[in-house]
Amino acid sequence: MQLGMFTVFRRDPQHYLHAVALVASARRVLPGVPITHYTDDRSPIVPGVDGVRRLPDGPLLERRLEHYASAVGDWLFVDTDVELRADVSAVFDAPFDVALADRAWPGLPQGDEMLLTMPFNTGVVFSRAPAFWQDVLTVWRATESKDWLSEQRAVYQVVRSGNYRVQILPGQQYNYPPRTVDDPCEGAAIVHYKGPRKAWWTARYYQSLRPTSVAAHVCTSV
Repeated sequence: MQLGMFTVFRRDPQHYLHAVALVASARRVLPGVPITHYTDDRSPIVPGVDGVRRLPDGPLLERRLEHYASAVGDWLFVDTDVELRADVSAVFDAPFDVALADRAWPGLPQGDEMLLTMPFNTGVVFSRAPAFWQDVLTVWRATESKDWLSEQRAVYQVVRSGNYRVQILPGQQYNYPPRTVDDPCEGAAIVHYKGPRKAWWTARYYQSLRPTSVAAHVCTSV
């Protein structure tokens, strides 16, 4: 298994701060698993990764799909605002082309329209079929709306085609959005700090790096 993440520099370091925290979490629970940074031809490499793969600068969703479509082998693709909490390599013991996590999140209702048009969140994907992503890319390019959710709608269209073996994973375990900043996330192997939760992730990670004496001083000084 290999771990891949896509991010480019977007004028602020936010996504790179997330990515550094992601890499650290992967090193703890997946020691020895190679980590690849997918990006454009200008962005700096995320510290701590094993390699970088670049494509020319372009639309973010299109470039991400192109990267995924070029990845041969067993890959876990994750967003940068993800924390790995357990070894998930055993997922690849099952026969599938792609494994996707559902949106069955009691703490984060999705709404009927979203569940009908994009029932899977692609912030966490287990993949061993580059052709699946090539088909997603073809569908995505043909769609009129290119908003940030268009990729997930295209994924569902390809899933519905029946051309690929798709395993559905429980989102509560493999793509869990915490309810609160203090949520222990019990039972979650992968935590996804979606939306405003991103700040919780970086704050939690970088606070853990501070010496105990400094952290204690800060707490007593405010």
